[in-house]
Amino acid sequence: MQYRYSISTEKGTRDYNQDRAACLEGSDSVLLILADGLGGHAGGDIAADILVDTASNAFLKVRTPVIEEPSLFLALILQHSHRAINRYTKKSEKDIDPRTTAVLCLIQNGYAYWAHAGDSRLYLFRNGAQLTRTLDHTGSDQAKGGVHDVSAKKGLYNCIGGPSRPKISLGPEIALQYGDRLLLCSDGVWHGMAIDEVSEYLYEENLEEATDTMLETIEKRHPDQCDNVTVVAFAWDDKSGPGRSMQHEHIRELTDNALWRAAREAEKGIRSNARSNRMQKNQSSKSKLPAGAYASEDLDSIINEVESFVKQWEEGK
Repeated sequence: MQYRYSISTEKGTRDYNQDRAACLEGSDSVLLILADGLGGHAGGDIAADILVDTASNAFLKVRTPVIEEPSLFLALILQHSHRAINRYTKKSEKDIDPRTTAVLCLIQNGYAYWAHAGDSRLYLFRNGAQLTRTLDHTGSDQAKGGVHDVSAKKGLYNCIGGPSRPKISLGPEIALQYGDRLLLCSDGVWHGMAIDEVSEYLYEENLEEATDTMLETIEKRHPDQCDNVTVVAFAWDDKSGPGRSMQHEHIRELTDNALWRAAREAEKGIRSNARSNRMQKNQSSKSKLPAGAYASEDLDSIINEVESFVKQWEEGK
């Protein structure tokens, strides 16, 4: 794969920066991550940290060259992050309510897949123009997209963390073309600059310098009130065509409840198997695992059993 990427972030006029971003590189795949901790809830930065850590650990634990069900993989990460944030909240002695928006994008075999929750966005540009973007989980943006079961007066109604189970929106499988640009950004970016102008920065030769300049420009234009601004920019420089398609589109057609239940059932079965394996290992070794090892092994098992889960789900539906 031939590509370039850049991560840039500024705190704007806020007291501190609650945005987090990362790019994880595997031998044949890349995972882009962006999280925007909700400032109206104490601990937004904590939620964003947990999400980035969970996604990073999941990606790095994958042992297969390619991920067989990319969209399900991303959905599982966001679901696991939601529960990890809530577990942290329950154990914390501080009065916090950490929540975050999230955008994940996986690139492999010349295809891009994404999942998101909230109003941080992913944009795909082709030949300098916007080809598609994610639809915010706000009443106004859902109405623009033709969704009528959410009040247009409603603001942000969905996030990772908190008492409500998050809605996870999955993107389609998109075959990347030479010259395409992907942008993950917090809402401070698309609020602060017209997206056509954002696109111009993404096509400059020095991507890192261009994104830094773009965020500095946004801050200068809004000296009185500027939110945290963060971008993950990705340039696809590969001229070879896409490889084998990995996406089963029926996964995207699952309702929110069905996807959540299916993933939870998969986790239960995988955790049960993992516990049995650990008990056998413990009985033979008579040694104790270090603190936190169980959670790590569970996550490892969950991520690497995605393909098995999909097969079981298809047979049982």
